[in-house]
Amino acid sequence: MNEAIVVGVDGSSGAAGALDWAADEAVRRGAPLLLVHASKLLEPGNMLKEDALERLREERRHLLESTREGLLGERPDLRVGLELADDDPARVLTELSRTAPMVVVGTRGAGGFERLLLGSVGLHVAAHGYCPVVVVPRGGERGRGEHVVLGVDERHRQSAAIGWAFAEAELRGVRLAALRAVNGYGAPGQRIGEEMMLSEALAGQVSDHPDVVVEYRLPETSAARALVEASEDAALLVLGARKRRLGFGTVLGRVGHAVLRHSACPVVVVAEPEED
Repeated sequence: MNEAIVVGVDGSSGAAGALDWAADEAVRRGAPLLLVHASKLLEPGNMLKEDALERLREERRHLLESTREGLLGERPDLRVGLELADDDPARVLTELSRTAPMVVVGTRGAGGFERLLLGSVGLHVAAHGYCPVVVVPRGGERGRGEHVVLGVDERHRQSAAIGWAFAEAELRGVRLAALRAVNGYGAPGQRIGEEMMLSEALAGQVSDHPDVVVEYRLPETSAARALVEASEDAALLVLGARKRRLGFGTVLGRVGHAVLRHSACPVVVVAEPEED
């Protein structure tokens, strides 16, 4: 199911939102969904005796099967595949991202800090994935709005993230809010220059997607703060991350890490062309 949207499943409340979001996106795209559960506890030769290991495998298979049944009860036309792996979940999901169109992961947290803690699996896959990786915060799978927010950096004028955001906004039939944050303006003409830069960065995609209504935003604050605030009333937030050469993951940077940890809506991390 190389065309399937991949979603990590572990039975936790933190993963439930990611599961719902991934299923809805699969229906929207007419794509199949692949439910993946991975754990090193399932690896042969670990500390568990063979009978205990087989019971654990059966339990995890039941988790996947019951999850599929629940999804099909609400979405009977959805095509759902299952994969059970005896390996580290971050490694498995990252490897699947080589051929998948999208990988979806959830966040996890403790106590009152759910939105402040990003699970290690989600962070690893977002930083190392080869396809767009969606990180869904607990309770934020539906978003609080309908529009798509795109974070624009002058280095990403022809970026994959810009193209992905326009295509997603067109697919959903919603407007796109393109955001480039600036920490205050200096010379009087600086704002005009920033507006021109933002317009030029999107010009190609605006031409290719004439039905997408674009809103240009230039908030006078830091990029991280502006994006997190924008996530409060957005359905989806899209970020670009520069891909390193030699397979060493992406460069998320401080802004990307901050947004992943604090966003109120799902965040899509789109890998940009490779660099040294």
